[in-house]
Amino acid sequence: MKTIHMRLGKRGYSIYIGNHLVAKLGCLLKIKSKNTPIFIISNKKILKLHGAALRKGLRPLTKNLIFHTTPDSEKAKSFGVYKKTMAVLSKKTKKATPFIIAFGGGVVGDLAGFVASTYRRGVPYAQIPTTLLAQVDSAIGGKVALDIKEAKNIVGSFYQPQFVLCDLGFLDTLPLKELKNGLVEVVKCAVIKDAGLFALLEKNLSRIIKREKALLEAVVLRTAAIKARIVEKDEFDNRDIRAVLNFGHTFGHAIEASACYTKSISHGDAVARGMIMASFVARELRMLEDKDYKRIISLIQRLKGKKVARLNVKKVLRSLAFDKKFTKGTNKFILPKKIGCAKPVEKVPRRLIRKTIER
Repeated sequence: MKTIHMRLGKRGYSIYIGNHLVAKLGCLLKIKSKNTPIFIISNKKILKLHGAALRKGLRPLTKNLIFHTTPDSEKAKSFGVYKKTMAVLSKKTKKATPFIIAFGGGVVGDLAGFVASTYRRGVPYAQIPTTLLAQVDSAIGGKVALDIKEAKNIVGSFYQPQFVLCDLGFLDTLPLKELKNGLVEVVKCAVIKDAGLFALLEKNLSRIIKREKALLEAVVLRTAAIKARIVEKDEFDNRDIRAVLNFGHTFGHAIEASACYTKSISHGDAVARGMIMASFVARELRMLEDKDYKRIISLIQRLKGKKVARLNVKKVLRSLAFDKKFTKGTNKFILPKKIGCAKPVEKVPRRLIRKTIER
């Protein structure tokens, strides 16, 4: 087992990475008594695959396990699902203070974290991500959120978990498409902070996609560490340091919102396209050299393919205006300067934004 320490003072915690870690939950999870209700938020698919292993890992701690299932889609981050979850939580745990576990991908993690941050003004929780995307990105850093029709993640808070447990065994059952969606976030971190990781991906992408254990562990460990080190310097995303993690996400979230968060475009597909679009903007502004632009595009296309659907320009532009970082009539885009380095840019010409969406 490898451990990354998130150094945030009293809010600090550990990120555990390795195989068969769910069996060690009895040693990692700290609760006040065996009467403490543990409220697990997940979905039916994950519980069918891994629910028995989770039960076994939690059995030494308490018999008071409560499983609550949500839709297996972005719809789980709606106010309707949030309201229902809070009602069930209140009814099932009564006066006891629960410990909440997010057991699933990024959507489950966002919902469970937001529930934990708002129930009784905050109760403890842990992230047990079961997708690569969540293990390297969304489960780390304490951002928890819900969606509204107009924009993704616009209702949210910062609320750090007690720990994050990344059991690589969960990735064995992950559909190939979901594995590739997670690798999109790995590419993102490589572009913004680690040229060496980018080169590793270029050289070993096919082996990583085949889930070679040592390579997959190295990728998760390296990417999670990048995220942790950035969050430590800018926990609340107000110093323009953490903002680099939004590379590809400004365009990507607008693409998702324009499709009403349907399965017609996955988060990974949207962010992959968003990174291509942001890289194009950087090249057009002469920030990014053509050779690095071509390397970025080549790696993303090897991962996600070259075919892309045409976008509804009007809808994407409208969604950009609802981005949480939209201020003073303009968006803040994260643009690469070179592989391994990116920076926030606010004054991107409107005509260039439109040209980028229309491509």
